[in-house]
Amino acid sequence: MAASPIGGGTRLAGVIGWPVAHSRSPQMHNAAYAALSMDWVYVAMPVAPQAIEPAVRGLAGLGFAGVNVTIPHKQAVAALCDELSAGARRAGSVNTVVVQDDGRLLGDTTDGAGMLDAIGTLPDGPALVLGTGGAARAAAAALLDAGAEVSIAARRGGAAAALAGELGATSARWPVSEPAALIVNATPAGQSGDPGELPLERSLLAAAAVVCDLAYRGDGAETGLVAAARNAGVRTVDGLDVLVGQGARAFRLFTGREPPIEIMRRAVRL
Repeated sequence: MAASPIGGGTRLAGVIGWPVAHSRSPQMHNAAYAALSMDWVYVAMPVAPQAIEPAVRGLAGLGFAGVNVTIPHKQAVAALCDELSAGARRAGSVNTVVVQDDGRLLGDTTDGAGMLDAIGTLPDGPALVLGTGGAARAAAAALLDAGAEVSIAARRGGAAAALAGELGATSARWPVSEPAALIVNATPAGQSGDPGELPLERSLLAAAAVVCDLAYRGDGAETGLVAAARNAGVRTVDGLDVLVGQGARAFRLFTGREPPIEIMRRAVRL
């Protein structure tokens, strides 16, 4: 699956974030393009917060088919799009921008649906979402729409309470003390620095049926949350599992084609 030479007819897609060097989206999408003999390329673009508006406004002029959006831009980009999907409006967060034929920007989110794809059947019992950023908003909204009982917890208790009220969830005290059947970490804990960092006590992990960590490390090491949950005998869904679910949906939005998911799944772990 040799990559095609990049030329004037090559379609462009990518991911914007700050930082973004750790992203495995380029290797995943480029492997998919190569497998389907598509003249496309996907690149990672570091965009500082103060540069997000001109970066997004320039996508159509530069010929991009679309971009994915990662921390810390998901909520800021939602305000820069010309229109939002129903899911993006509900979540107040955008992780996928599609440049339409007329140059207008459609903001969408594959965060929540991609997470649900990766988790599969939801366990019986309450779900706990850690965090209040764009990924947390999308995860909580998707779980609520799937019929789960959801609580939201974060170090900033006021932000958690506000988000819970907005979405129709409940808020939990920080630090978390009540167990949940499903724990979703939507904070950057363990993504960089100490790989053993945990966003909550180990005792709560053993009481869960499924632990899903939206964070993943660029060096390929397990996050502390995934390692601790796995060692406790709990079913785990790591950030790369979720990335494939999200990426497959973004691939369809950008290209209009069905993604080679198994190739994407293998490529993301190389």
